[in-house]
Amino acid sequence: MRRQLLTLVLAGSALVCTSASASPLGKALDYLSARQDPLTGMIGPAGAGQAADTAWVAMAAAAAGEQPVDWHGAGLTLNDAVGSLPADTIGDLLRLALARKASGSRDPDMADAVMAQRSADGGFGTSQLTSWGILAYIAAAAPPTDVRVTTAVAALRGLQLADGGWGVGGATQSDAVSTATAIQGLRAAGIPAADPALVAARGRLLAFRDRGGTFGRAAVPTAWAALAIRSLGERPDKGAWPLEGNALSALVGLQQPDGGVRASARQPASIFSTAVAAMALGGRALPVAAGRIIAPVRAPRIVRRAPANGDVVRGVLSVQYTDEAGGTGIDPRQTRVTVNGVDYTSRARITPYTLQIRAAALPRGTLNLRIKVRDRAGHATTAAWSVVGAG
Repeated sequence: MRRQLLTLVLAGSALVCTSASASPLGKALDYLSARQDPLTGMIGPAGAGQAADTAWVAMAAAAAGEQPVDWHGAGLTLNDAVGSLPADTIGDLLRLALARKASGSRDPDMADAVMAQRSADGGFGTSQLTSWGILAYIAAAAPPTDVRVTTAVAALRGLQLADGGWGVGGATQSDAVSTATAIQGLRAAGIPAADPALVAARGRLLAFRDRGGTFGRAAVPTAWAALAIRSLGERPDKGAWPLEGNALSALVGLQQPDGGVRASARQPASIFSTAVAAMALGGRALPVAAGRIIAPVRAPRIVRRAPANGDVVRGVLSVQYTDEAGGTGIDPRQTRVTVNGVDYTSRARITPYTLQIRAAALPRGTLNLRIKVRDRAGHATTAAWSVVGAG
């Protein structure tokens, strides 16, 4: 018995080290993948917002270097889901162009479909849509020298405000998100960081920082600014950008134990804010292509059961489990065990690494066991087997 318990303690110690090494990016991906429909491959609940969430998560997976085609359950993959996304509005179309590049799929007609939505000046009406239009062209494999790209760049330059940034609609003052989007669009089009328009935009983006390192005291503008900084060839946590904190540490400060990133200090986590934060933590500028990392199986694994199927329980029934390396870790509060259909969870000793029930607490005879293990992100694994209780 002592030897068995020592083995469990040593195994648990090794797992503690693995859990402690979980990165904010890994935890965010854990949270996002737990919200994938196992049959359709889509992200989030059916209804309004699911298509956008699916596109954002494809970009987040690629930004982390993973392959969205590996994100799947029992049915379709994230890649399949992106391929079926609608393009009902211009915003949908432009986002879809980036999501398809991220998922590794190509549509040879995408650049022409984007061009069909442009305004007479070659832009797309607002500065944000024009910036996205440039990103969409590049994602659809149009070279920076393509006349469609160069005319959109000219249109975007014409929308730059006197303060050096870009704003929404007819605003006379710029905002962080519009400015960061424009920076990314211009850089994707090959405009050098030393270009006067980008020098002015960088200065304006610097002015939007608050002392805690956030932009707008919210996750999305902070992550979006971090991506713009990366596109300039700089790091959000180095050089001129930190100010009693930096954008990346601020995002980590908004992350929950389940891996989700809160939209702000007073708002809950969302798929959108977590996906954009993951893109920033991934450190790759848009438009991003599918990576080469094979996405791990993020559901927990049961690695040891004692006794084995059909054997007699002697001393203690024990189950050992683990989450994937870099995941959010097992949540003991969500682990459940039944014996012959009766809930025995309250009689078990449950830790993030093991579940144990004393043999004396179990009835005699054949015992049909069922255990459900869930990680903090929401992934679950169920196992069932039979043993013999000696009482």
